[in-house]
Amino acid sequence: MTRPIPRWKCLNPRGAAAALLVALAAHARPAAAQACCAGGALVSPVRLAPPEDYAVGLQTRVRNDMGLFGADGSYTSFANTSSMEQDVEQDLAISFRLARRAQVSLVLPYVETHRLDEWGSGLGDVAVSARYDFKLAAEMTTWPGFALLGGVVFPTGKAVGDGTSPAATDATGTGTYNVTLGIDVEKVHGALYGALNLWGTYSGSNSSQGVTTSYPLQLTALAVAGYVFENEAAAALYVNFLERGDTTVNGTSPPGSGLRLTTVGITGLFPVADDWRLSGSIYTDVMLASFGRNEQAGAGVTATLVRAWR
Repeated sequence: MTRPIPRWKCLNPRGAAAALLVALAAHARPAAAQACCAGGALVSPVRLAPPEDYAVGLQTRVRNDMGLFGADGSYTSFANTSSMEQDVEQDLAISFRLARRAQVSLVLPYVETHRLDEWGSGLGDVAVSARYDFKLAAEMTTWPGFALLGGVVFPTGKAVGDGTSPAATDATGTGTYNVTLGIDVEKVHGALYGALNLWGTYSGSNSSQGVTTSYPLQLTALAVAGYVFENEAAAALYVNFLERGDTTVNGTSPPGSGLRLTTVGITGLFPVADDWRLSGSIYTDVMLASFGRNEQAGAGVTATLVRAWR
Protein backbone atom coordinates (compact mmCIF):
# COMPACT_ATOMS: atom_id res chain seq x y z
CA MET A 1 0.00 0.00 0.00
CA THR A 2 0.90 2.65 0.80
CA ARG A 3 2.97 4.94 1.94
CA PRO A 4 1.69 5.98 5.08
CA ILE A 5 5.27 6.27 6.58
CA PRO A 6 7.55 9.36 5.97
CA ARG A 7 8.90 9.77 2.46
CA TRP A 8 12.27 8.05 2.43
CA LYS A 9 12.50 6.81 6.01
CA CYS A 10 10.93 3.39 5.52
CA LEU A 11 10.79 2.37 1.95
CA ASN A 12 8.30 2.35 3.36
CA PRO A 13 8.00 1.42 3.38
CA ARG A 14 9.14 2.91 4.12
CA GLY A 15 11.58 -0.42 4.31
CA ALA A 16 8.84 -2.64 5.48
CA ALA A 17 7.81 -5.61 3.45
CA ALA A 18 6.87 -6.44 -0.09
CA ALA A 19 5.17 -9.66 -1.22
CA LEU A 20 1.64 -11.08 -1.29
CA LEU A 21 0.07 -13.93 0.62
CA VAL A 22 0.52 -17.43 -0.74
CA ALA A 23 -2.99 -18.75 -0.02
CA LEU A 24 -5.30 -21.55 -1.16
CA ALA A 25 -4.77 -24.57 1.04
CA ALA A 26 -6.95 -27.61 0.39
CA HIS A 27 -9.18 -26.90 3.37
CA ALA A 28 -9.40 -23.14 2.82
CA ARG A 29 -12.81 -21.75 1.99
CA PRO A 30 -12.96 -19.83 -1.35
CA ALA A 31 -14.25 -16.68 0.37
CA ALA A 32 -11.41 -16.77 2.87
CA ALA A 33 -8.79 -17.28 0.18
CA GLN A 34 -10.23 -14.41 -1.85
CA ALA A 35 -10.22 -12.05 1.14
CA CYS A 36 -6.71 -13.18 1.99
CA CYS A 37 -5.22 -12.41 -1.42
CA ALA A 38 -7.02 -9.15 -2.17
CA GLY A 39 -6.58 -7.95 1.41
CA GLY A 40 -2.84 -8.58 1.27
CA ALA A 41 -2.57 -6.53 -1.91
CA LEU A 42 -4.15 -3.61 -0.04
CA VAL A 43 -1.11 -3.58 2.24
CA SER A 44 1.53 -4.09 -0.46
CA PRO A 45 0.26 -3.85 -4.06
CA VAL A 46 3.19 -5.77 -5.61
CA ARG A 47 2.87 -8.81 -3.35
CA LEU A 48 2.37 -11.91 -5.48
CA ALA A 49 -0.96 -13.73 -5.56
CA PRO A 50 -0.86 -17.57 -5.30
CA PRO A 51 -0.50 -18.40 -9.02
CA GLU A 52 1.86 -15.50 -9.77
CA ASP A 53 5.62 -15.90 -10.23
CA TYR A 54 6.63 -12.26 -10.58
CA ALA A 55 5.08 -8.81 -10.95
CA VAL A 56 6.02 -5.25 -11.89
CA GLY A 57 4.34 -2.17 -10.44
CA LEU A 58 4.48 1.57 -11.05
CA GLN A 59 3.47 3.75 -8.13
CA THR A 60 3.07 7.52 -7.87
CA ARG A 61 2.94 9.30 -4.53
CA VAL A 62 1.99 12.96 -4.07
CA ARG A 63 2.31 14.55 -0.63
CA ASN A 64 1.84 18.07 0.72
CA ASP A 65 3.46 18.91 4.07
CA MET A 66 1.24 21.36 5.95
CA GLY A 67 2.75 21.61 9.41
CA LEU A 68 5.44 20.59 11.85
CA PHE A 69 5.54 18.76 15.18
CA GLY A 70 7.90 20.20 17.77
CA ALA A 71 10.14 18.32 20.18
CA ASP A 72 7.41 18.57 22.84
CA GLY A 73 4.74 17.15 20.51
CA SER A 74 3.12 20.52 19.79
CA TYR A 75 1.80 21.09 16.28
CA THR A 76 2.34 24.24 14.18
CA SER A 77 0.59 24.79 10.85
CA PHE A 78 2.47 26.03 7.78
CA ALA A 79 -0.66 27.84 6.53
CA ASN A 80 0.09 31.11 4.75
CA THR A 81 3.85 30.64 5.14
CA SER A 82 6.66 29.82 2.72
CA SER A 83 7.48 26.63 4.67
CA MET A 84 4.94 24.42 2.87
CA GLU A 85 6.53 21.56 0.95
CA GLN A 86 5.31 19.32 -1.87
CA ASP A 87 6.79 15.90 -2.60
CA VAL A 88 6.25 13.69 -5.62
CA GLU A 89 7.68 10.18 -5.86
CA GLN A 90 7.58 7.59 -8.63
CA ASP A 91 8.46 4.03 -7.65
CA LEU A 92 9.30 1.08 -9.86
CA ALA A 93 8.69 -2.13 -7.88
CA ILE A 94 9.52 -5.69 -8.94
CA SER A 95 8.59 -8.85 -7.01
CA PHE A 96 9.85 -12.41 -7.53
CA ARG A 97 8.75 -15.70 -6.02
CA LEU A 98 11.69 -17.64 -4.57
CA ALA A 99 9.61 -20.53 -3.21
CA ARG A 100 5.97 -21.31 -2.46
CA ARG A 101 6.10 -19.32 0.77
CA ALA A 102 8.99 -16.93 0.05
CA GLN A 103 9.08 -13.74 -2.02
CA VAL A 104 11.51 -10.88 -2.55
CA SER A 105 10.96 -7.37 -3.88
CA LEU A 106 13.03 -4.46 -5.20
CA VAL A 107 11.87 -0.82 -5.12
CA LEU A 108 13.58 1.92 -7.17
CA PRO A 109 12.28 5.39 -6.13
CA TYR A 110 12.64 8.70 -7.92
CA VAL A 111 11.95 11.65 -5.60
CA GLU A 112 10.98 15.24 -6.47
CA THR A 113 10.68 18.00 -3.85
CA HIS A 114 9.32 21.56 -4.01
CA ARG A 115 10.33 23.93 -1.21
CA LEU A 116 10.84 27.72 -1.03
CA ASP A 117 9.96 28.14 -4.74
CA GLU A 118 12.67 25.66 -5.72
CA TRP A 119 12.35 22.17 -7.24
CA GLY A 120 14.86 19.38 -6.92
CA SER A 121 14.87 15.70 -7.83
CA GLY A 122 16.93 12.55 -8.02
CA LEU A 123 17.15 8.83 -7.33
CA GLY A 124 16.02 7.92 -3.82
CA ASP A 125 17.17 5.16 -1.51
CA VAL A 126 16.80 1.74 -3.17
CA ALA A 127 15.02 -0.88 -1.03
CA VAL A 128 15.15 -4.69 -1.10
CA SER A 129 12.62 -6.56 1.03
CA ALA A 130 11.45 -10.13 1.57
CA ARG A 131 8.62 -12.10 3.14
CA TYR A 132 8.28 -15.68 4.35
CA ASP A 133 4.87 -17.08 5.32
CA PHE A 134 5.08 -19.74 8.04
CA LYS A 135 1.29 -20.06 8.19
CA LEU A 136 -1.11 -18.64 5.62
CA ALA A 137 -4.24 -16.83 6.74
CA ALA A 138 -6.40 -18.82 4.31
CA GLU A 139 -5.07 -22.07 5.77
CA MET A 140 -6.06 -21.21 9.33
CA THR A 141 -9.56 -21.61 10.75
CA THR A 142 -8.99 -20.19 14.24
CA TRP A 143 -5.53 -18.68 14.48
CA PRO A 144 -4.23 -15.96 12.14
CA GLY A 145 -1.57 -16.43 9.49
CA PHE A 146 1.98 -15.49 10.43
CA ALA A 147 4.85 -14.18 8.28
CA LEU A 148 8.41 -12.92 8.79
CA LEU A 149 9.33 -9.63 7.12
CA GLY A 150 12.80 -8.29 6.36
CA GLY A 151 14.37 -5.54 4.31
CA VAL A 152 17.41 -3.38 3.59
CA VAL A 153 17.42 0.22 2.35
CA PHE A 154 20.61 1.33 0.59
CA PRO A 155 21.79 4.99 0.67
CA THR A 156 21.64 5.54 -3.08
CA GLY A 157 19.90 8.90 -2.67
CA LYS A 158 21.58 12.19 -1.81
CA ALA A 159 21.50 13.12 1.89
CA VAL A 160 20.95 16.64 3.25
CA GLY A 161 24.27 18.47 3.29
CA ASP A 162 25.91 16.09 0.82
CA GLY A 163 26.28 18.69 -1.91
CA THR A 164 22.63 19.64 -1.75
CA SER A 165 21.16 22.99 -2.74
CA PRO A 166 20.57 25.69 -0.06
CA ALA A 167 16.93 24.60 0.26
CA ALA A 168 17.94 20.90 0.14
CA THR A 169 15.30 20.18 -2.50
CA ASP A 170 17.70 17.77 -4.20
CA ALA A 171 18.06 15.70 -1.01
CA THR A 172 16.46 12.33 -1.81
CA GLY A 173 17.73 9.97 0.88
CA THR A 174 18.93 9.50 4.45
CA GLY A 175 22.62 8.96 3.75
CA THR A 176 22.71 5.70 5.72
CA TYR A 177 21.71 2.04 5.54
CA ASN A 178 18.47 0.85 7.14
CA VAL A 179 17.85 -2.77 8.14
CA THR A 180 14.31 -3.87 9.03
CA LEU A 181 12.97 -7.03 10.65
CA GLY A 182 9.34 -7.61 11.54
CA ILE A 183 6.27 -9.81 11.57
CA ASP A 184 2.92 -9.77 9.80
CA VAL A 185 -0.20 -11.29 11.38
CA GLU A 186 -3.22 -11.63 9.06
CA LYS A 187 -6.74 -12.94 9.63
CA VAL A 188 -9.69 -13.50 7.28
CA HIS A 189 -13.31 -14.18 8.14
CA GLY A 190 -15.52 -14.51 5.09
CA ALA A 191 -15.08 -11.27 3.16
CA LEU A 192 -13.45 -9.48 6.10
CA TYR A 193 -9.69 -9.00 6.22
CA GLY A 194 -7.45 -7.73 9.02
CA ALA A 195 -3.69 -7.39 9.39
CA LEU A 196 -1.17 -6.15 11.93
CA ASN A 197 2.44 -5.50 10.91
CA LEU A 198 5.10 -4.82 13.53
CA TRP A 199 8.74 -4.14 12.70
CA GLY A 200 11.91 -2.56 13.97
CA THR A 201 14.38 -0.58 11.85
CA TYR A 202 18.06 -0.15 12.63
CA SER A 203 19.86 2.73 10.89
CA GLY A 204 23.59 3.13 10.51
CA SER A 205 25.46 6.31 11.46
CA ASN A 206 25.45 9.33 9.16
CA SER A 207 28.52 11.60 8.88
CA SER A 208 28.40 14.96 7.12
CA GLN A 209 30.50 18.11 7.47
CA GLY A 210 32.21 16.85 10.63
CA VAL A 211 28.96 15.85 12.36
CA THR A 212 28.27 12.17 13.08
CA THR A 213 24.68 11.23 13.85
CA SER A 214 23.63 7.84 15.22
CA TYR A 215 20.04 6.63 15.47
CA PRO A 216 18.32 4.29 17.95
CA LEU A 217 15.96 1.51 16.93
CA GLN A 218 12.79 2.76 15.21
CA LEU A 219 9.56 0.85 15.91
CA THR A 220 6.64 0.87 13.48
CA ALA A 221 3.13 -0.61 13.67
CA LEU A 222 0.60 -0.82 10.83
CA ALA A 223 -3.00 -2.01 11.39
CA VAL A 224 -5.43 -2.65 8.52
CA ALA A 225 -9.12 -3.60 8.47
CA GLY A 226 -10.84 -4.20 5.14
CA TYR A 227 -13.63 -5.81 3.14
CA VAL A 228 -13.28 -7.81 -0.09
CA PHE A 229 -16.13 -7.80 -2.62
CA GLU A 230 -17.20 -10.71 -4.83
CA ASN A 231 -15.36 -9.29 -7.87
CA GLU A 232 -12.14 -9.23 -5.74
CA ALA A 233 -12.19 -5.44 -5.41
CA ALA A 234 -11.34 -4.42 -1.85
CA ALA A 235 -11.32 -1.41 0.47
CA ALA A 236 -9.75 -0.85 3.88
CA LEU A 237 -8.94 1.63 6.61
CA TYR A 238 -5.48 1.72 8.13
CA VAL A 239 -3.44 3.44 10.84
CA ASN A 240 0.36 3.61 10.91
CA PHE A 241 2.44 4.62 13.95
CA LEU A 242 6.20 5.06 14.23
CA GLU A 243 8.37 5.94 17.21
CA ARG A 244 12.12 6.47 17.53
CA GLY A 245 14.16 7.55 20.57
CA ASP A 246 16.67 10.37 20.87
CA THR A 247 19.45 10.54 18.31
CA THR A 248 23.15 10.80 19.21
CA VAL A 249 25.18 13.65 17.72
CA ASN A 250 28.98 13.42 18.09
CA GLY A 251 28.55 11.14 21.08
CA THR A 252 25.89 13.24 22.83
CA SER A 253 22.14 12.52 22.90
CA PRO A 254 20.16 15.80 22.91
CA PRO A 255 16.94 15.29 24.89
CA GLY A 256 13.73 15.60 22.92
CA SER A 257 15.32 14.65 19.57
CA GLY A 258 13.24 11.49 19.01
CA LEU A 259 10.63 10.99 16.29
CA ARG A 260 6.95 10.13 16.33
CA LEU A 261 4.32 10.17 13.59
CA THR A 262 0.78 8.81 13.35
CA THR A 263 -0.89 8.39 9.95
CA VAL A 264 -4.42 7.29 9.00
CA GLY A 265 -5.86 6.55 5.58
CA ILE A 266 -8.21 4.66 3.31
CA THR A 267 -6.98 2.36 0.57
CA GLY A 268 -8.65 0.45 -2.25
CA LEU A 269 -7.89 -2.23 -4.84
CA PHE A 270 -9.61 -2.95 -8.16
CA PRO A 271 -8.75 -5.78 -10.60
CA VAL A 272 -8.84 -4.33 -14.11
CA ALA A 273 -8.00 -7.66 -15.84
CA ASP A 274 -6.83 -11.16 -14.95
CA ASP A 275 -3.20 -10.07 -14.59
CA TRP A 276 -3.64 -6.34 -13.92
CA ARG A 277 -4.71 -4.53 -10.76
CA LEU A 278 -5.05 -0.89 -9.80
CA SER A 279 -4.80 0.37 -6.24
CA GLY A 280 -4.73 3.72 -4.51
CA SER A 281 -4.88 5.41 -1.14
CA ILE A 282 -5.67 8.73 0.50
CA TYR A 283 -3.89 9.42 3.78
CA THR A 284 -3.13 12.14 6.31
CA ASP A 285 -0.90 12.45 9.32
CA VAL A 286 -2.87 13.15 12.50
CA MET A 287 -2.23 16.89 12.92
CA LEU A 288 -2.95 17.10 16.63
CA ALA A 289 -0.59 17.67 19.53
CA SER A 290 1.21 14.55 20.84
CA PHE A 291 0.48 12.49 17.68
CA GLY A 292 3.89 13.47 16.30
CA ARG A 293 7.31 14.74 17.34
CA ASN A 294 10.13 16.35 15.31
CA GLU A 295 8.39 15.45 12.05
CA GLN A 296 6.65 17.31 9.25
CA ALA A 297 2.94 16.54 8.98
CA GLY A 298 0.97 16.37 5.77
CA ALA A 299 -1.47 14.52 3.55
CA GLY A 300 -1.30 12.82 0.19
CA VAL A 301 -2.47 10.25 -2.32
CA THR A 302 -0.93 7.22 -4.02
CA ALA A 303 -1.84 5.32 -7.17
CA THR A 304 -0.33 1.99 -8.28
CA LEU A 305 -0.70 -0.10 -11.43
CA VAL A 306 0.58 -3.71 -11.25
CA ARG A 307 1.10 -6.29 -13.99
CA ALA A 308 1.68 -9.88 -12.85
CA TRP A 309 2.82 -13.01 -14.69
CA ARG A 310 1.92 -16.61 -13.87
